[in-house]
Amino acid sequence: MSGDAASPLVLVGWDYRQTPVELRERLAFSPEKVKEALAAMRQEGILSEGVILSTCNRSEVYGVTGGGLAGRDPISAVAEFVSRFHGVPHGEIECVGYRFAGTEAVRHLFRVTSGLESLALGEDQIIGQVREAFRVASGAGATRGVLHRLFQKALETGKRVRSETGLGSRPISIPGVAIELAQKIFEDLAPRKFLILGAGETSSIFYDLLLARGARNIEVVNRTLARSEALCRRGGKALPWEDLPSRLPHADVVISATSATSPVLSLEMARKALAQRRGQPLFFLDLGIPRNVDPQVAGLENAFLYAVDDLQEIAERNRQERQTEIGPAMVILEEEIDKFFSWFGSLAVVPTLASLRLKFDAIREAEFDQRLKQLTHLPEGDREKIRLMAQSMVRALLRGPIDAIKDEPDPGRRLDRAEVARHLFDLDVGGE
Repeated sequence: MSGDAASPLVLVGWDYRQTPVELRERLAFSPEKVKEALAAMRQEGILSEGVILSTCNRSEVYGVTGGGLAGRDPISAVAEFVSRFHGVPHGEIECVGYRFAGTEAVRHLFRVTSGLESLALGEDQIIGQVREAFRVASGAGATRGVLHRLFQKALETGKRVRSETGLGSRPISIPGVAIELAQKIFEDLAPRKFLILGAGETSSIFYDLLLARGARNIEVVNRTLARSEALCRRGGKALPWEDLPSRLPHADVVISATSATSPVLSLEMARKALAQRRGQPLFFLDLGIPRNVDPQVAGLENAFLYAVDDLQEIAERNRQERQTEIGPAMVILEEEIDKFFSWFGSLAVVPTLASLRLKFDAIREAEFDQRLKQLTHLPEGDREKIRLMAQSMVRALLRGPIDAIKDEPDPGRRLDRAEVARHLFDLDVGGE
């Protein structure tokens, strides 16, 4: 375990770096399982707040420790719960993954949200996944003051990294590079016409990317029409393979990702299509291995052909350029971590209670001085009695709130109560 062992902030996780995909699949949480697991951990007193981030590359449980641990290590309690919840022997997950507390847990979340822990360095899909994980947890009533502030700060940090560095500006995935190249040629992709050859996993990725960029004119041809239709459920038009020659001249961008062992798009087919387009460019993305498009197509006027090797070279160059942005990104992360812990530190019981007493004493003194000026006829001894009575009243009024904060055994609830006091009485105790 790394970080502050005594901190109520904890993280237990497994990702693509340290955990085989077969095990990650067994540790994955569906949205409904997320709600079920969070409710169970809170009911058992393992966590008072929790968020579960579950993607194809990671399963992570973030939490604020609860009051029902009875001396157990909170990190171990969360890991044991995950093991039991998924029916995976604890020995299989004990030596893989990572365990963080306090500062290191926060730093890891900020790195994840900024794309620094992604398989594709700097990819921006993860920020939406973190946002959705937080939304699900909040909707299930599993977050309160601490994790609400933590995840809001994490999302803000991810946005800062993307806007103030070049970490996410250069695509490093093959689909991302391909879409960027198409955009350089056509600028606005929304009105363009796309023809996808094949309906497998790669075609599905492109289909999603095109929808995200606003494309609506999408046609999919495949040897099995049912698979094309399945891909076009959210839009687009599924066509039989025989329609390929007739639809080719109408496309602006052709994306080929079939499993064919020889080119499915010949030089002659491309030449005829370009002739019918009367000088309009035709952009080919050949992602097939072996190649789906005759390489000679690249020599035709107004034809732009990119194969896997071309895209891979660009992706690798972009990857190397992104590496130089890690330093500036980490500067932003450390700034935001300091801001979060400045607020988090203000929730500690001692500074909160001290500030609460100071606040009330200041109000008492101000009110006492103002009223005392109007009581000039009273002797000094009587004035002192009034002062002591006011002090006693303030202590009596504060006794209940102070005891409610100080004596709460659940660390998460204690932080919540400190946060409520801070906001109700506008305490200046180091928050932002």
